[in-house]
Amino acid sequence: MPAPSRSQTRPAWPQIQALLLRRRWWFLLPLLLGWMAVVSLRWLLPPEYQSQALLLIEHQSVPQTLVQPNVTFNPSELLQSMGQEVLSHDRLAQLVRQHQLYPSIQRRQGMEAAITRLRSRIAIQPVSLDSLPLMPPGEWSAVGIAFTDSSAERAQQIDGELTTLFIQENLRATQQASAQTTTFLQQQLQQAQSDLEQAQQKVQAYERSHLGLLPGQGQSNLAMVMNLQASLDQSLQGRNRLQQEIAADRALLQQAPSPETARLQQQLAALQAKARDLSTRYTDRYPDLQQLRQQIADLQAQLSRAPVPAVAAAAPAETTPELTQARSQLQADQAQLPKLEAQVSSLQRQLDQYQRRLTLAPLPASQLAALESEQQQAQSAYQSLAAKLDASQMASQLEQQQGGAQFRLVNSPDLPKQPIWPSPVALSLIGVGVGLVLGFGVCALAELGRDCIQGEAELTLLGFTPVLAFVPPLRGRGELRRRRWQHLFEWVAASAVALILAAGNAWLWRIGR
Repeated sequence: MPAPSRSQTRPAWPQIQALLLRRRWWFLLPLLLGWMAVVSLRWLLPPEYQSQALLLIEHQSVPQTLVQPNVTFNPSELLQSMGQEVLSHDRLAQLVRQHQLYPSIQRRQGMEAAITRLRSRIAIQPVSLDSLPLMPPGEWSAVGIAFTDSSAERAQQIDGELTTLFIQENLRATQQASAQTTTFLQQQLQQAQSDLEQAQQKVQAYERSHLGLLPGQGQSNLAMVMNLQASLDQSLQGRNRLQQEIAADRALLQQAPSPETARLQQQLAALQAKARDLSTRYTDRYPDLQQLRQQIADLQAQLSRAPVPAVAAAAPAETTPELTQARSQLQADQAQLPKLEAQVSSLQRQLDQYQRRLTLAPLPASQLAALESEQQQAQSAYQSLAAKLDASQMASQLEQQQGGAQFRLVNSPDLPKQPIWPSPVALSLIGVGVGLVLGFGVCALAELGRDCIQGEAELTLLGFTPVLAFVPPLRGRGELRRRRWQHLFEWVAASAVALILAAGNAWLWRIGR
């Protein structure tokens, strides 16, 4: 007889139904026992309670157009930094010692293991409140802080302390960052003030050292040059007139001038005429004119040193009033001439000085402009930092008054009434799954151990010749009555198992919500 193929021995749904019907008690009893074993863990495992608190992100109460905050409120970065600060080693160690948490773990593994255990029971998660108006999609607007413990009261207490730490740490960190910003701006403002004072001192020192050469003094220098030029011309004319009067008085006193004196007078007259001609066409700084004036001064000096004729000096009896007046006028003019010469020299020096200032004016102007530009930059930097410092101080005061962006407690830590583990709903689902696996497994093992053929379908699958006829079972009345009671008992028992499973799962789902 040929061996049946694998496709022929593969069970189909009718065979599975026949298997479940035939092994119904092998399936129902393990299903019930497996479910009951898993559900009973709810009373065997230690319960875990979780207390939760909700913190809402509250933005700055004062509009940013009025007070610009010092600290940029980035929820993700702030949540990470606050979480690290709250879950730091020292803070968790303080909580462990304060509440005497996990004593067995501390005895066996030490404080570090207890801190690790405590950290694993704390959950800080962002929460999205989609019901809030004007909330951008995908952003979160609240923080949930949860703590899990075997005691509901202790879970609520520790979760409250963690929430308080989170709020206080956020406020402290924000105020500290704002104060650091204000301190930094104060330091920068002091440096800017020092730079501004140095720039002002440079400008003042340059103005003192270049007095008269500054850009604003150009008009006054030009006016002074014109005034000095006019004064110099007047002094020169007065000196020339005085020299002419001296020459005339000497000529009057010298009745018989010597040939040398006459020659000098002729030269003087010619040079004076030539000087007057040049002065009408050129300025006093013209080299030839200055040379002529020097020659005229030399000739006049020679004439002034010429001796008076013996006749005029030796015969006072013959002195006339005209000669006496001429002699007195000559002495007065000779005494006035050095003063006029000094006045002309002084005016000439002053004129040269102011003309040099006009010539050198462009260079100091450019240097002073560079210094003033540096001073203006320092002034702008100082004013900008002063404005920023004022805004930073206002922001710091706002943070101290808790008017800045912060976390606000919306839901205080609750007192959990039901444990989150073992979860009745999870135990219900796990129990049903374990019962099904256990029931199917027991049925499969029972089928593998049987040594008989059940029904015509198995004969066909095994490759035997189809049955042409069969003999029905012959049962008595007693056997039929016994089988009816057996079927009734089986239906009642199956209904009881189904009712227990349904009622038990419904109860677990109700208490787990």
